[in-house]
Amino acid sequence: MRGRSQREKWAIGFLGIVCLLLVLNLVLRTGIKAGASRAIRPGRVSPAASRSPALSERVADELARYDPGVRLDLLKELQSRPLPRLARNPFEFETRPAVAQPTTPAPAASAPPAPPAPPPLKAVGYTEKAGGVKEAIVSDDQEIYIVHEGESFAKRFRVLKISPAAIEVDDETTHQTIRLPIPQ
Repeated sequence: MRGRSQREKWAIGFLGIVCLLLVLNLVLRTGIKAGASRAIRPGRVSPAASRSPALSERVADELARYDPGVRLDLLKELQSRPLPRLARNPFEFETRPAVAQPTTPAPAASAPPAPPAPPPLKAVGYTEKAGGVKEAIVSDDQEIYIVHEGESFAKRFRVLKISPAAIEVDDETTHQTIRLPIPQ
């Protein structure tokens, strides 16, 4: 037990020395000195400092030290421009009154309405089970259905007839008969 506590003491001492060396390295690399005054940050200039020419030159020199491409003359020119007068408060949103659309009578139906687009059904396959039971495989955009003659599927279709060449399906919402050819 005594040897273990001695090892712990050595480890703690070693870690303390490593920490001390890291702090010393940090101080030497950043240039922080005891009792040194704080440097002026480029982003924060007090109003009194901007009026004093000597201090503003010092700030400009400080900025130029970090980025020689800083063009303070352009910034001064921009700040000397007057602010534009706004016709409205940018923080208030107006609601425009709804403009009433003039009502026009519906045009006379010159042509019969176009038939609705066919449903996205596709015949995938056909099988005939023992005993002459015919099965078809039909798919829509979301699911695949295995159907028999007389069955309803997808809450709107009923299978009328299944043959090796095609499947006849009745759309119960539009009362259309759809013929789906079976790929060979």
